[in-house]
Parts: sequence; C-alpha cells; structure tokens
Amino acid sequence: MDAQSVERLQPDGPPPRGPVQTLVSQLQLLLDPFKTVQRRFERFGNVYRVVQGARALYVAREAEIVREVLISNASVFDKRHSAFQRLSLLLGDALLTSDGERWRRQRRMVQPAFARTRLVEYSAVMADEAAKLLGRLPRDTPLDISREMNALTLRIVTRTLFGLELEEHGETGQAMRDLNRWFAVPPLFLKLVPGVQARLDRAMATLDAKITQLIEVKREQLKREPERCTDLLSALLAARDEDGGALSARELRDQMLTLYLAGHETTSQALTFTFYLLSQHPHAQETLHAELERVLQGRTPGYADLEHLPYTEQVIKEALRLYPPAAVIPRHVASDTVLGQYPVKQGSEVVLWTYLIHRDPRYYPEPERFLPERFAPDQEQVRPRGAYVPFGAGQRACIGQAFAMIEAQLIVATLASKLRFEYAGKGSLRVRPGVTISPRGGMPMRLLART
Repeated sequence: MDAQSVERLQPDGPPPRGPVQTLVSQLQLLLDPFKTVQRRFERFGNVYRVVQGARALYVAREAEIVREVLISNASVFDKRHSAFQRLSLLLGDALLTSDGERWRRQRRMVQPAFARTRLVEYSAVMADEAAKLLGRLPRDTPLDISREMNALTLRIVTRTLFGLELEEHGETGQAMRDLNRWFAVPPLFLKLVPGVQARLDRAMATLDAKITQLIEVKREQLKREPERCTDLLSALLAARDEDGGALSARELRDQMLTLYLAGHETTSQALTFTFYLLSQHPHAQETLHAELERVLQGRTPGYADLEHLPYTEQVIKEALRLYPPAAVIPRHVASDTVLGQYPVKQGSEVVLWTYLIHRDPRYYPEPERFLPERFAPDQEQVRPRGAYVPFGAGQRACIGQAFAMIEAQLIVATLASKLRFEYAGKGSLRVRPGVTISPRGGMPMRLLART
C-alpha cells in the first residue's frame, strides 16, 4: 500500500501543530487531561491520531482495540513507548518497563512470590496490619485517608514481599507522591513548574536510600537465619543466571523499586477512592455493612472469608472502574500492523485510555454512577472483553493483581466492619494524573464508629 493510500485510511485527529499550538495543547493536558482527551474523542471519534513530527500517536477508547493491543496482537505492541522510557529514568529496566527475553526472565524470577500458597500466607499479614490500623485511627476527627492507606499498604508490602518490618515515618510515602507529581508534568513544562525537579531528586534519593536499607537488613538476616528467609527479596538476592551470575546492584535496585512502587501505591489509591465512593453512596455503604455483619459477626476477616464477601469485591471492582490506578496504557508499535481498521506504521505509539473506556456508556450505562452491582457475575459475563482493564490484560497484565485484590478486600472488610466513612472535603473531588491517579490535595475523611 502506497503512502497516499495509507494516509487516506487514517483516523481523524487534530491537525499538525506549530510550536505555539503544541505549547497550548500541552498546557491543556497539564491542567485537565481527562476533559481534554474526552473532548477530542467526542470531536474525532473513539480512535484518533495525533501527528508528532515523523511519529504518529493513536489514542483509543475501544474495547476491541484494547483486546488487539494487549491480547490478540500483543507481540506487535511493546513497551518502548516514550512514557515508559521516561518512567525507566526512575525505575530502570525492571519488570514494569522491560520487554522481550529480559522481561520473561524477570517474570520467572518474581512469579513464585505470587503463587496461591504465598497469597494465603500474605493474607494473614494483610489482615493483621489492617486490624492494627483500625485500633489506631481516630474517630470523628478529619484525617487524610490517602496517607493512611499509603502507609498501610507500604507496611504490608515490606512485610510480605521483603520479609521485613522497618520503621517508617512517612518519608517514603511523600517520595512516592513527589514522583507522581513529576510524572504528571509534561517534559515541556518541567522547567516552568517551580520545585518539581528538586522534589523528584529528593524523592529518588529517599527511595534509593530505603531500598539500600532493605537490602542491607535482608543480607544480615540471611546470614543469621537463612532458613526463615522465604520472601521475594531473599529469592532475588539468591537468584542466578544460567552462567551462575547474580543480579547486579543496579538490577536489584530497579526490581526492588518497581515492586516497592507497584506493590503498594496502586492499592493505596484504589482503597482511597473506594472509601470516598462509599462515603458518597449511603445505600452502597449500608449494603456493604450488612454483608460484613452477616459473614464476619464482629471478627477480623481472613482469606477463607473472601469467597463469602461478593459485595465487598464488587465495591472494589466498581471503584477500580471509576478510578483505575493507571489512567492510560501506552504501547509502542514494533512493526507495521493494523489497529482496528487503520494501517499503523512501525515506530508509532498507541495510548489506550483506560479511565475513559471505563466511563463509556456503550459498556457502562449511566457510567458516572457508582453501582457495585455491575460486577455481579451475570453482568460481568456480558461485558466485552477489553472494557474493564484496571490491571491491564494478556500476558503483560499486572503480576500482582490477585495480591492487590486480596489486600483491598481484607482492608475494606476490616475497616468497614467497624467504621462508617464520611467525606470531609470542602469542595468536589479533583483527580491528579501521574504514574497512578490520585486525589488532588489528599482525601479528607471523617471516620465514625458504627453502633
């Protein structure tokens, strides 16, 4: 097919921009990416193209396109997207950002930590930490529930995946928030936003120091009691290549930092938005309370209870629909292919807008409403595959999906069995994009004891 024929078959989209138009477009995306992209879909259709110099960007909110990119034609769409290249400046070449045989090797190393038997073991830690937090949380006093969830999930990932209990004073959570802010600012504006780069530098120094501390403590533990070290960090320290070589210091750091970020940040945001949505929907909160009373009868939940708490799971799934941790899924086109009905050249980029797919009325009637019943089994079965992807899909789906869902269910069940959630913010909720989406200004919440 000649170049003119290919061009005629392309989707509509914004015209090529000069420097001023590019600046304006980037500013719109910085201020409100969700509305900006929503307006473009309304104007150009559910797949549109943006020409960026010699490279084209395809933006989609189609379930069928999601299936193609992540499942049926996944080998053509790799992670050499510019967003992943930017993220790799922070996380290096680890499980989240790597590709090909390197990714497969890393996946094999990490996979045993997420086997079902290990998840059952982890669930006891998750419930224990949730119960401890329940005892510490003040009643009827506004607090930032997002910071509490960040600290809680950080303690859980440190105990489960790394087999350690370390003192934490909030510096790691702040570092993660600063990293998120940096990633939310387009590179064009980094020098124009005061303090963003300096906060990132401090954040990376904090995180690198924390990773170094975790590794040093674990090495000492391995010397003293190797038989008790069955966690993922111990396995990474002991891992050897086919030629007998261990992970380099950089490889170990990259893998640890990736697991540290992915292992707690996404779940903490999911929990934060779950409690917010419950606070805004009294009927859903009452239905959840009734299920917890019936099943738990006042006791702390455990892994065996989860199958008897379907509404709890539906609440979390619906929260993940409205506020998926990653607003977009980016991919790079490794070879000439077809995206839907459009021919796409090698080197192009694709962005799947998870946030807007999840709010598309074609897949979710009354998409802005919080309706956990959407995830009853009969409702899930009729939904197109690709219309719900909070953890991605296909072989590159999040390795910790089961871990995250078990953790979220146990935490929600533990806290909601004793507490009622009341939003204490003065204005409407605003969402900040980044590595994960998060509430701007935190999530002020008042916790009321249930009587």
